[in-house]
Amino acid sequence: MYQFYMVAWWSYIVGLDAALALKNRRFLILNRTLPFLIVISSAFWCVFELINLRIQNWYYINVPSSVLIRFPGYLLAYGTVIPGLYITKEAFSELLGSIRVRPLSFHVPPRYSMLFGVLLFPVFMLFPAHCFFLAWLFLIPILEGYNQSKGYWCFTKDLQEGEAGNLIASALAGLFCGFLWETWNYWAIAKWVYTVPFFESFKLFEMPAPGYLGFILFSLETMLFLALIRPNLSMRRHEAAIIAAALAFSCMSFAAIDRYTVFSFTDTVDQLNFLPVSKREELKSQHVKTSFAIDPQELTSGERKTLALLHLKGLGMANVEKLRKAGIESVPQLARMTEEELSTVIGEKNRQRLRVYVRAARDYLPQSSY
Repeated sequence: MYQFYMVAWWSYIVGLDAALALKNRRFLILNRTLPFLIVISSAFWCVFELINLRIQNWYYINVPSSVLIRFPGYLLAYGTVIPGLYITKEAFSELLGSIRVRPLSFHVPPRYSMLFGVLLFPVFMLFPAHCFFLAWLFLIPILEGYNQSKGYWCFTKDLQEGEAGNLIASALAGLFCGFLWETWNYWAIAKWVYTVPFFESFKLFEMPAPGYLGFILFSLETMLFLALIRPNLSMRRHEAAIIAAALAFSCMSFAAIDRYTVFSFTDTVDQLNFLPVSKREELKSQHVKTSFAIDPQELTSGERKTLALLHLKGLGMANVEKLRKAGIESVPQLARMTEEELSTVIGEKNRQRLRVYVRAARDYLPQSSY
């Protein structure tokens, strides 16, 4: 199911909000602010998508080929980020209640906190291979300092009052949602693949195990961002202008994602040139629309090999065609290539992505019957 990830998230959000509403007599997400929150959530996540153009820690495979499906899909998928984390944080807050700690005794002036965050930004942009993790940290001191200066809620204010419940609930929400993100992504067809330096061999689902700590940081900055925009959620005065600006920013980001972050699209039956025309017509008569709906047992041995190559980490038909022109028509043949050879054939310069496919092909070999 190509929209599995999005359907799973919205089902979770709606179900959890309904469960909390039974106790609190009000919906936290399912109210008139939902459209506003979806658009703002999309724009907020797109900030990190644009950062990823530099740090290149993930890319997308098997995304829908139609822009009329793809762009709304981006919007609704990215639109789950803030609602999903927020509703999960509220659920943990209900479970944990107030958590008292010794009040924070020191104070960092907000301007210094914001300056520290601003200074972190050029560090990971200039040195992405070694400082990529700062992309999930730099917004925390900026938002924390800004919220504190404006009198909005922030973690510092809580800790100064001896209250750690929101901090712990937010951290747990990040870990829990991170697990859901990776679980649902792992089983999806349209999905992301990580290319995080130094951690390619220590993965839980698609995410390198240490990367789950990043979900904690991301949750903290998301809660701080939500605290910043919350005073405007019930204001209609500038809502249309804000939504228009957020949509424009999102669409600009979607175009950049398509060009630089998407590695492969779903292939329709008509695009499967390794199959004879008669077989493609037969598949279409059976209402088979894409390569993922094909039963390999209905194919010849050679066709099965090419189909396996096509589906290897979402390699995609465009890259398979380039490989076939170079005489590479199966996963075992790809496994014998070097990263340099693969780069020359498919025209991909990102060494981390190339490593994903060479490694996946070599991991596939013990299970191969070819």
